[in-house]
Amino acid sequence: MARLLALDVALLLPGPAARAVGRLNARLQAPPAGFAFDATHLPHVTLVQQFVRDADMPVVLPRLGRVASRTPPIALRGAGLQRGRTTTSLSVEGGTALRALHERLLACLAPHATPPADGWGPAGDAFVADGEPPRGGDIEWVTRFRTRAAGDRFEPHVTLGVGALDRGAEPRLAFTATELAACHLGRFCTCRRVLGAWRLGDVVPAGTETEP
Repeated sequence: MARLLALDVALLLPGPAARAVGRLNARLQAPPAGFAFDATHLPHVTLVQQFVRDADMPVVLPRLGRVASRTPPIALRGAGLQRGRTTTSLSVEGGTALRALHERLLACLAPHATPPADGWGPAGDAFVADGEPPRGGDIEWVTRFRTRAAGDRFEPHVTLGVGALDRGAEPRLAFTATELAACHLGRFCTCRRVLGAWRLGDVVPAGTETEP
């Protein structure tokens, strides 16, 4: 049976910023009710989420590398805490550069968007399980990302964890994002496994990438 993969293309946080949001994450619910940032739960700013055929990844990854090579590093800053139904997030501002990257990645990945359907197996199998199976809400979020959270509805953020934090608890966070990554998603739509990563602005040798 053909296999789907739950994909997140995201900006990974550099060390100091990752440690700052890690301190906030530590104040929220621990597993299994929540999640803890670690080597396999990476703090990130999501740019695109979607289901992709596993067999398409040899084409998808080079395309993402080409986009990264043409994108300079992006200055980001925290813009306050936001409370969702179950999680707390740190809103992120990155101006037109961040939104332009989001739009370019949407176009790059559009031909590979493959919503779960008969013949693709259970959508939950598209996530990293590792003892932490995805929730129904995780599957729905990835399925509907393009209609509910992209384009004019794109709200860049770092999901800090499950639970609530007092407003004003966030640090004055400002950093430059330099790394784009393709990640395999897990429970709570966490970035569990890096499938490919690229430094923004790195020149890719001619002939090694395909055009988006």
